[in-house]
Amino acid sequence: MNFPKESIQALSNLLAVPHKAAIITHRNPDGDALGASLGWKFYLEKKGCKAAVISPTAFTENLKWIPGTDTIAVCENGKGWKPCEKLLREADVIYCLDFNSLARLENMGELVTKSRAKKVMIDHHQQPEAFSVITFSNVKYCATAEMVADIISDLGDEDLIDAAMAECLYVGLATDNGFFQFNNTTPNAHKVAALLIAKGARPDYVSEKINNIFRETRLRFFGYCLNEKLKLVNDGKVAYMMLSQAEIKKFNLQGGDSEGLVNYPFKIEGVIMSAYFSEEPDRIKISFRSRGEVDVNTFARTYFEGGGHRNAAGGKSLIGMDETEKKFLEALSSINFN
Repeated sequence: MNFPKESIQALSNLLAVPHKAAIITHRNPDGDALGASLGWKFYLEKKGCKAAVISPTAFTENLKWIPGTDTIAVCENGKGWKPCEKLLREADVIYCLDFNSLARLENMGELVTKSRAKKVMIDHHQQPEAFSVITFSNVKYCATAEMVADIISDLGDEDLIDAAMAECLYVGLATDNGFFQFNNTTPNAHKVAALLIAKGARPDYVSEKINNIFRETRLRFFGYCLNEKLKLVNDGKVAYMMLSQAEIKKFNLQGGDSEGLVNYPFKIEGVIMSAYFSEEPDRIKISFRSRGEVDVNTFARTYFEGGGHRNAAGGKSLIGMDETEKKFLEALSSINFN
């Protein structure tokens, strides 16, 4: 048993009666958000439920091959709002995957709050909000998809995991631990990976589709960022890159083309914190990464309306590039890099 018996029993009781389920994940969903949500959707359908996955925004091109992505209801554009609202309004249960704060849903958070449906949270981020009747929250897991696999096992339904479900969950597991390179890779992560591979997940195929299927412009963009935009401060311990809308437009980037760029500065000896700032029409999107004890989750929450994990977090800024850079550099004084 991986989770408290009371929580598993409560979920088992809920699943005993087939119901309409809405599965919602966070804005700008990554591999874990989509993989966990789709894997859970396939499982619920095998339990007799009618399940739909909702995303507040569109997802990146390099994730559109994942089984089931063509069924996801995307709320971002005008046409998408009403179908997503209808799914939430008619749901008996809303499953909230890979987020623990309704702010991560943007304007959809209010719809979830107002819904009379029961809410179930499955998430591995720090400091969860209390909005669900059944909560699975554990920061020791490297991925929500890893949690979903263990929950299914605790429910006694491991036999229901098929190849498509396994591949979805493997995507979530592998992308959130850097394909088993990050320090959140645990013995349990390898145990779950072994189960999913035995069920039909293809590690080589997943890695190829996630990491290597990009256009030439992406590689040239990375080269430009590393050669022209990379800055080192705090005696070489902090690296950051700031990209304007004009620069991003110049390379004709598609969704996902900047994925992983924030990790590249760690190839430089001595770098223990990295940040990537990307200017969007209405905000500056920020990705933070760190090594060791540098807590970018607290840093993002304190200064940039964000959060996530100790060594991987995100945030945003609404004050312009120059002001954001100044704020970032001043905020670094709050971190002990020794």
